[in-house]
Amino acid sequence: MMIIGLTGNSGSGKSYVADIFLENGAYIVDADKTAHQILEKNSITYNEILEFFGDEILDTSGNINRKVLGKIVFNDKRKLKKLNEMTHKHITDIIMHKIENAKQQSYKLIVIDAPLLIETDLHKVCDKVIVVYADENVRLERITERDGIAEIEAFNRIKNQTPFEKLKKYADIVIFNSKNDNSLKHEVEDIIKEF
Repeated sequence: MMIIGLTGNSGSGKSYVADIFLENGAYIVDADKTAHQILEKNSITYNEILEFFGDEILDTSGNINRKVLGKIVFNDKRKLKKLNEMTHKHITDIIMHKIENAKQQSYKLIVIDAPLLIETDLHKVCDKVIVVYADENVRLERITERDGIAEIEAFNRIKNQTPFEKLKKYADIVIFNSKNDNSLKHEVEDIIKEF
């Protein structure tokens, strides 16, 4: 059994790499989905976030509007830090619980798909760390297309993330994903065979 940490900045194609691992029988622990879980209405984290950020982050149904919240925190480092303090502990606890479940189900490969793998110290439970990289202009294009946001918003998001140079220091493997072609799938499948 091997635990792989998979990380990369927004728009790098990390989720696509995770999908290839999934297709090849790996158990995927998705940190973003876990973050959605802890933001559910009336959860402890929901109430903490609401108390700090106020009603303007809610949609008409009373759920946290992640787009609105994202716009706020990616324009204010102090607020981003506060949001991370409120969420990271809960996300990490759930991820560790999911890893234990996967171990009991005898999965050979467990992948933690986490944009903040290093920042939350989750890389410390991994046997290998993979960092996915794409050029900034490619990431800007992917983020604006995927999330339907303006380029300046996408740029602010990128600016507030840990730079690739720092992530690279933790990487056992770096996957370069600036092109949209089939070679990436083969590269990831070769890595999986090695593991």
